[in-house]
Amino acid sequence: MKRIKKIITVLLVATVVYSCSYSGEQDQNTSVEVTKENLTVADYAIEGMVCAMGCAGTIEKDVAALTGVLASKVDYEAGKGHFEFDKAVITEKEIIAKIESIADGQYSVDKWEEEKAIGNQIESDTNDEVEEEKITLNNVSLPSFKVPNLFTLLLDQI
Repeated sequence: MKRIKKIITVLLVATVVYSCSYSGEQDQNTSVEVTKENLTVADYAIEGMVCAMGCAGTIEKDVAALTGVLASKVDYEAGKGHFEFDKAVITEKEIIAKIESIADGQYSVDKWEEEKAIGNQIESDTNDEVEEEKITLNNVSLPSFKVPNLFTLLLDQI
């Protein structure tokens, strides 16, 4: 009798662990081959975001779920979205339409334009010297982290 209880307990624990770790979706470790010609990188200015976790996170997650999107990063503070995708599978218009459809059209998307270092020449009224106006470029790095699967960690300890 004790042996049967142990077996049932082990089966129950295994079922719970399996059901919690299995999402039913396609395995995230599958690799998709994209040729250099089809790989497209697009940066967009996204307006209408009011928070990093809700807005930027939702946009990032929803665009990443689209078929053909390889990378999706949204920086709330810079108001920038960086996306890498296979242009044979999905177009820029489809990505923009997806972003603009989130939250009942709260977000608007424009092309991202980096500030360029322009050597504007300004003549001085007092001297005939020429000064160059310098504009600084801002490099944006997006943080990334992964939440570990707690059940896998627990099973590794057993």
